[in-house]
Amino acid sequence: MTPHLELLHQSAKAPALDAPALLFVHGAFCGAWCWQYRFMPWFAERGYNCWALSLEGHAGSEGRNYLSAISIEDYRRNLVAAVKQIKSTPVMIGHSMGGYVIQQYLSHASLPGAAFLASSPPSGMATPSLRMMTQAPELFMKLNLYQHGHYDPDYVELRGLLFSDDVDDEALEATIRQCQPESQRAVMDMALVHPLAVRPLHPVNALVLGAAEDRLIAPADVVATAQRLDVTAEIMPHMAHMMMMDTHWQRVAERLLVWLKTL
Repeated sequence: MTPHLELLHQSAKAPALDAPALLFVHGAFCGAWCWQYRFMPWFAERGYNCWALSLEGHAGSEGRNYLSAISIEDYRRNLVAAVKQIKSTPVMIGHSMGGYVIQQYLSHASLPGAAFLASSPPSGMATPSLRMMTQAPELFMKLNLYQHGHYDPDYVELRGLLFSDDVDDEALEATIRQCQPESQRAVMDMALVHPLAVRPLHPVNALVLGAAEDRLIAPADVVATAQRLDVTAEIMPHMAHMMMMDTHWQRVAERLLVWLKTL
C-alpha cells in the first residue's frame, strides 16, 4: 500500500509559457520544508509551479514509526507516487541523498530534466564518509551519534557541517528545529553500493552543481555524478552543503533558472 506522502505545492504567480512543473527532493535528515524556505517562493515568483516531496518517514509523510526499515528503493517509489499526484512529469531537482534517489528513478524512467545539488555520487556514500572520518573525525562521530538519537547538534556545529560561516541565524534555526534522523536502511543502501548495481540511466538533460566548501560531498563526488550523466560538473564558490538555504542560495537558483530555460 502506498503511504501518505507530504507533497507541498506553491503555484506560479504568473505561469511562464511552457514552464515545466518542478519537483524538489530533499536530502537525508531533512524534509520538504528545506525547499519551502527559499526556493519554492523564488521559482513560483518566476512562473514555475513548485512541488516539494517529503520522502517516506520524513516531516509530514507517513512512516516515522518504521523509518529505520525504509530503503532507497522505497524512496524511488515515493517519487513515482508524487509524479502520479502531480499529473505531469516534472523536472526534478534533488539535493544530496535526494539526488541519489533521482538517479535511481532515472534508472527506471525518463524525465524532461533533472538537476543535482551536492548530490550523493553514483557509488554511494562510502568514500565521502571515509573522507569525513579522516578529515573531520569529531564531526563524523557527532553525525553518527545524532543518527542514533544520542546527540543534538548546536548552532556552531551545524554551521560547520552544513553551512557557510556567514549564514543567517534564521536558516540555522529552521534546520535545527526540523531536521531528523535518517533511515538506517537507506544509509546502508548508500554505504554499500556494489559496482554492478549502478545501472544505466535514461538519457536526460541534466545540471550537476557542487559546493566548493562542502564538508560532506567533495568536488570529486560531484564530478562522478556529472560523468554518469554525461555533463560537466559546476562547482560553486563560497558555498556549503545546504545549497538551497546557504548564504548565496540565490546564485544557485539563478543558475538553475538559466538551465531551466534551455529545456
